[in-house]
Amino acid sequence: MQFQYTIALLGQYAAAALENAGQLLKEASLLFAERHQARAYFLAVAAIEEIGKAALAFEGQGRNLKDSAVISKLRHAMDNHTQKINSALTLILLASPDPRQALMPTLDLMIRVKSGREPSMYTDINYESGEVKQPMTVVGDVAARDCIRLGNDCLRAAKKHMTETKPLLRSASDNALFAMKSEQLGKILKSEGFWRYYIERMEAGDKDYAAAVTTYQREYLAKKRAYQKLPG
Repeated sequence: MQFQYTIALLGQYAAAALENAGQLLKEASLLFAERHQARAYFLAVAAIEEIGKAALAFEGQGRNLKDSAVISKLRHAMDNHTQKINSALTLILLASPDPRQALMPTLDLMIRVKSGREPSMYTDINYESGEVKQPMTVVGDVAARDCIRLGNDCLRAAKKHMTETKPLLRSASDNALFAMKSEQLGKILKSEGFWRYYIERMEAGDKDYAAAVTTYQREYLAKKRAYQKLPG
């Protein structure tokens, strides 16, 4: 029997992940106060991942949970480090009246956080220099402090978003785009024909990106047809 999410289960999952994120950030702060910067950083990144997982579970409540492809993609997203980080950071942008102002001060930190938690927990070897790298030499005071701050910003934004909004009910096209394989989507987006097709739709007043992608895939890519601009 294939596993299936339910709205209730995803709601519980989102709430539990946020609660765990709050605990991780408290523990990170305690470690930082005792000058264990590397371990504090590790827990702060873990907290941001939990917040991203909560965001994905929250938004997943609006998707077609009877579609096995949607279920598979959602499970993969909640297991993927980069997608969880992206989802958590997006909440900060959604909560800010000026997304650019919210993004710029932490852009460099956001990029570094996506590199993962491992350097702050495990020893490693730089195979180009032959140098042994230790966590306490990789993570400094500033990086640890800023990562904890970023985690708390994400947590506040997540609580606000999940308290003040409801999961957006997704259309069939939205669900089809979400479930689409990345290789297939990449092939569409690299196609000049798709962009001609989408521009023509927008000029006609239809700006639905998801519908454009899924329709192009079904009517042109799957049938190996080239899109031709309509006359006039």
